[in-house]
Amino acid sequence: MIVPSRLLGDLLEQIDQKRAARLALDFARHVLDLERDEIEEAVSVACLEYMDAAHEAIGLESAVSRLLEAEERLRAVAQRRTGNRFFLAGGADFTMDAARVGAGSMLDRAHGRGPSSHPSCLSVARQLQAEAGHWAAHHRPAGTDERLAARRARWEEARWQVRHVIASEPNPHGDA
Repeated sequence: MIVPSRLLGDLLEQIDQKRAARLALDFARHVLDLERDEIEEAVSVACLEYMDAAHEAIGLESAVSRLLEAEERLRAVAQRRTGNRFFLAGGADFTMDAARVGAGSMLDRAHGRGPSSHPSCLSVARQLQAEAGHWAAHHRPAGTDERLAARRARWEEARWQVRHVIASEPNPHGDA
């Protein structure tokens, strides 16, 4: 049996960091589209702006002011407080994680922070598979097993990710 999540890991091992950074953003956009109806419009718009700014920064290899401004806007519309803890609403959390794959070091420098670890494209992909599973379990038809709905959705998300990598990335072994 082919296991899409394992195949995805194999594919991502062959991709350079810049391409992986762009893929992480594509993966996040796909799940953002899935959850679109449940994410506040202001948060959704800010997520999309942030993704576009991250794509630009990754291309330029510099945390351009657009990225810093988009990050500030996203935090402003998405930050929520529960008790004495803060969290990001809607898709903002996984959007920011996806951007950190390629822009995390740039953001660290721009904010005057020391170097820190940043997520890999594969870890973001797995986070998004889990997010798709959670969403599907929450929106399952009546009478459908919650775990089965989540498992199916995770598998489908991993399959979409594999197909996206294959469709968007050049053959690492050259043209046939």
